[in-house]
Amino acid sequence: MALTSSGSPTYTEIVNETGRIFRVGETPKQLLGYPRWVVIMAAWFAMCLSGLVEYTWGALSGSLASAHHWGEAPVFWLFSCFVVFESLVQIGTGMLRSKGVLPVKFAVIVGGVVCGILAYSLTAYSTKIWEAYLGYAVLGGIGSGMVYSSAINIVAKWYPEKKGWRTGFVNGGWAYGSVPFILVIGGISTGAGVGTLSPPTVRNFILVQGIIMTVGIFVAGLLMKDPPKSWWPADVDPLNWAKNKRTARDLLSNPPAHDHYTLRQMWYTPQAKWLGIQYALYIGCSLFGVAYYYGFGVEMHLGTVVVVAGAAGFSLADGGFRPFYGWLSEYIGRRRTMAWAYSLNVIFQMLALVAGLNHQGVLFAVCAVISGGLSGACFPMTAAAVADYYGENNNAVNYGSIYAWKALGGSFAGGVAALIMTGTLYGSAHFHWTQGFIFGSALGALAALTVYFKCKPPTLEQRKAAVAKAAAAHRHAAVGQPAM
Repeated sequence: MALTSSGSPTYTEIVNETGRIFRVGETPKQLLGYPRWVVIMAAWFAMCLSGLVEYTWGALSGSLASAHHWGEAPVFWLFSCFVVFESLVQIGTGMLRSKGVLPVKFAVIVGGVVCGILAYSLTAYSTKIWEAYLGYAVLGGIGSGMVYSSAINIVAKWYPEKKGWRTGFVNGGWAYGSVPFILVIGGISTGAGVGTLSPPTVRNFILVQGIIMTVGIFVAGLLMKDPPKSWWPADVDPLNWAKNKRTARDLLSNPPAHDHYTLRQMWYTPQAKWLGIQYALYIGCSLFGVAYYYGFGVEMHLGTVVVVAGAAGFSLADGGFRPFYGWLSEYIGRRRTMAWAYSLNVIFQMLALVAGLNHQGVLFAVCAVISGGLSGACFPMTAAAVADYYGENNNAVNYGSIYAWKALGGSFAGGVAALIMTGTLYGSAHFHWTQGFIFGSALGALAALTVYFKCKPPTLEQRKAAVAKAAAAHRHAAVGQPAM
């Protein structure tokens, strides 16, 4: 391929019938110096480590509460606040990345330092609840959210023609990366009960985990770089992609977006709000398991092996099944994949409750693991759907604005669920588990209905209307500004 005078590879811009631009001609090796799969593996590794902040919380929260005499409700609101900050920071991270102010490499490295060093150090030495809120919830949420936003959105950029199972693979690391750490927590628990660590032990565990996270995320960040906007692989014809046997299946079930939507254009389509609503609802159902299965198993006296197996198996299946959903969506589409997984999770979440209440430990662990495998469907499928519907150029901020709805879902799963089960917003109380499980399952059922009936891809007419509304809004805003 010919090179420009600067030594950069040349490229061609191809425009399809809807006006979408495809930048073709540059290979990943020319742009990166190594194959594009290396970026995907780096993103996966970063996700494995940054997800520890969320997925080990259910196993550690009881030890922190016991060590410092914090009530259960404040601790579960702590989890909700973490989810709020982890969600909302993704909008800002996406905007800065889209504008070129914060390259993906630095977003990942900075996020790793914030959550691995600053957040975990403060959390480890916290003795007052407000210190834990500042450390775990605020800094932990911001740092891990920066890594998540950077890692998950890079998949669609480098694999716009076959993003399905790869998005699931990278996204899965967020959940099952915690499994070795949950097993360690169960193994070093004291005789006072599963999940109960002595104050010095829980502090040292958090510090070591923070160091591992920071170093690993730093290394992964060095390998991450975005392709140029509108980049498209040279071996796939952007106008006749159906002729390519390797990519036609995914693109036929999940056609490319009509164009690359801006954030404002995306939110002028009706699907955007429904994507956010279904996301919040199902995350409330999904994170209920993350936050409460461990504690529920302990209170039901199901035994150390069963509780640890259920919690670790939940996380392992949660992440491990996400590539499967990507593969399945190549045949039946993202929307149908989500609807089926959501519906099945409602069933198995309730079965986990019944098994636990009847002290059937093995059955509880089995249902918890299956529920975990179904719980993760919304994350990779929503991320892929946003890129399918609205294009890859602005996917970091577009998906970030949908992911921000996780803040609402996290409130459902943490504090609101605790309120429903305990009757108190703040303090210690007895947990009425049935009420909480019914609440979580109801959220999942509503999410299934929403995604199936309301989240179909935008039509070309909706695209044109969104562009016109966005342009009108821009002109209106410009009129109100003083002349420069």
